[in-house]
Amino acid sequence: MEHKVQTAKQQESVYWHLASHGVPHSLHCLCLKLAEEYAVNAMARSRLPPPEFASRLSDPTLHHLVLLTDNVLAASVVVASTLENSFNPEKLVFHIVTDKKTYASMHAWFATNSVESAVVEVKGLHQYDWSEEMNAGVKEMLETNHLTWKHYYDKEKNIDYSNLNALRPSSLSLMNQLRIYMPEVISYFWQPLIE
Repeated sequence: MEHKVQTAKQQESVYWHLASHGVPHSLHCLCLKLAEEYAVNAMARSRLPPPEFASRLSDPTLHHLVLLTDNVLAASVVVASTLENSFNPEKLVFHIVTDKKTYASMHAWFATNSVESAVVEVKGLHQYDWSEEMNAGVKEMLETNHLTWKHYYDKEKNIDYSNLNALRPSSLSLMNQLRIYMPEVISYFWQPLIE
């Protein structure tokens, strides 16, 4: 009986992982529509932030918030909620960092849905010159995750099912891997202030 329970728990982990990898159709469609908007609409490609607010990106008297995400809807909710619940929304500067795949959609969203009082900057990971140490660390984590899945699907090997918890989408996401390197990510934003 105990073996059946353990097997069921292991299968649940695998099925949960596979089901959660699927992107909801509505969210996938939103990203596609925004990417198309970015391609055809000049306003969706306009500079973020507008040139008159660019100096605020390195102003140490303002509150700088860094969002590492590849989810347009989540980023929008975080920005809107933070602004709505802030006493001084004009003192907020959002630095949104996303992956290359989501960059056009994220940029289009914030370019066409302007934020009244705060400054929003959207950057893609591909726009930064990351250090070799950071590149190697993230690459190693992603390779480890890949090898664990490879071992899982290889029927001839003994599988350590405890590793499956490390394969949840939150663990596999490159954006989550970068949280380990948050000090280095933040140093890119405040480089002018450090020097």
